[in-house]
Amino acid sequence: MASRVKINNIKELEKRKNSTHPSLVNIRKILSLLKNPQKNLGITIGITGTNGKGSVAKTLSTILNDSNLKTGLYTSPHLYSINERISIGKKNIPTKELNQILTEIFETEIKANIKLSFFELITVVAIIFLSKKKNIFNIFEVGLGGRFDATNVIDSDISIITNIGKDHKEYLGNTLLKIAKEKIGIIKKDSFFITGMKPYPFYRVKDYILKKTKKIYIFKKDFQIENNKEFYKYENLTFKPSLKGSHQIENMALVLKTCSIIKNNLGFNLKNQNIVDSLESVKWEGRFSILSSSPYKIVDVAHNYEAIKVLVQNVKKITSKKFIVILGMLNDKDPIKCINELLNIANKIILFKVNNQRTFIPEKIAKKINNKKVVLGKSEELGALIEKDINTLYCGSIYFIGDLLKKYKNLRSC
Repeated sequence: MASRVKINNIKELEKRKNSTHPSLVNIRKILSLLKNPQKNLGITIGITGTNGKGSVAKTLSTILNDSNLKTGLYTSPHLYSINERISIGKKNIPTKELNQILTEIFETEIKANIKLSFFELITVVAIIFLSKKKNIFNIFEVGLGGRFDATNVIDSDISIITNIGKDHKEYLGNTLLKIAKEKIGIIKKDSFFITGMKPYPFYRVKDYILKKTKKIYIFKKDFQIENNKEFYKYENLTFKPSLKGSHQIENMALVLKTCSIIKNNLGFNLKNQNIVDSLESVKWEGRFSILSSSPYKIVDVAHNYEAIKVLVQNVKKITSKKFIVILGMLNDKDPIKCINELLNIANKIILFKVNNQRTFIPEKIAKKINNKKVVLGKSEELGALIEKDINTLYCGSIYFIGDLLKKYKNLRSC
């Protein structure tokens, strides 16, 4: 189809903002005009939760692709390039196809007199691209919440909720129960539902879930995983995970329960050795990545209080030494609470702005905390801090970590 849209497609996509009033009306209209590609996605898996959903999605995708079960993956946000959000196996969506699909969507928007938000737009791209590839499985990580998230136009066969914490309170509500009610909106009629939710708020929303499905599997109640020093054990599988940190125990349990369902309920041949090999080789950059151990240089995209708390626990498990913490956060992630937690392992915390309109303002945060250990950083100093021969922890928003890792790799290649 010849393009009538005279714009740079990817730049136009990146200019779009996310909606402040989530709804599925516009995305459903556009998909309808595009002949509902979401109905041609094979077996779909939807994943939401406050933390860990990306690790679960990436690990599950790796296992399935390594088992010769062609699987598409949609995650967000990205570290380096928007192409990372949509992939099959180890290959991201090619820029040429991304541009072509965007042209098709922009032309449909003009016909419908609708302008999608950023996340709606990239979700439609993912749906179109993955539906054309005839994958056996497609995994979609929810962007925000569940009920009104753009990914919820997809009828998932398996729904996973990793956990529930207080994040995105301005959109989802300020209590665990309100947030849980939004996230369980991804559960589809008679789908398999796997969760790491704690008893509260699970039992407050259980009746609603039962109206949707009886196929419910709860971590620590219906399935377990054992951690023996460096090794994990799940049923008859023993493995040493490549993804580090105690929080990965729960994530791996959710992945392995999903594999059991795919094998035993859906009838696919997942060999134990293939699963173990994938668990021991999967890479998910920026997730408690130890770049060096002498001195320690650790990178983690912990970006809210629940994740920061786990990060501090994981650091304490590997060393009692104090760190220089390089931190960039979004303002809506309760940065003061996060910084107070990080002070448990820090002899200095250096604050940097994030290249995002939602960034915290380091000067305001430092003033409110009023602690000599919390200081302001300048962007031109970041390179020197990266090269400094001292225990350093880089953490915060994925937007900040992506920029930092680019700088780190550039310095290493010099």
